[in-house]
Amino acid sequence: MLYERNPESNRLEYLIPKKTSLRHRLPMGDQGFIDFVSHLLEINPKKRPSASEALKHPWLSYPYEPIS
Repeated sequence: MLYERNPESNRLEYLIPKKTSLRHRLPMGDQGFIDFVSHLLEINPKKRPSASEALKHPWLSYPYEPIS
């Protein structure tokens, strides 16, 4: 929702999202994953990696240990 009705004035008001960090939104110990996702979510297309560049990110080469 981009707008919300103010209960006091009954007018529609634009909602401004809170500025938070990805580390705050995804609280986990895997900083490599946070770094990987933050690169993928880069707004500036000149800084955002292409698909082939993203596949070369170090986080994707970490050894995988399945959870049983």
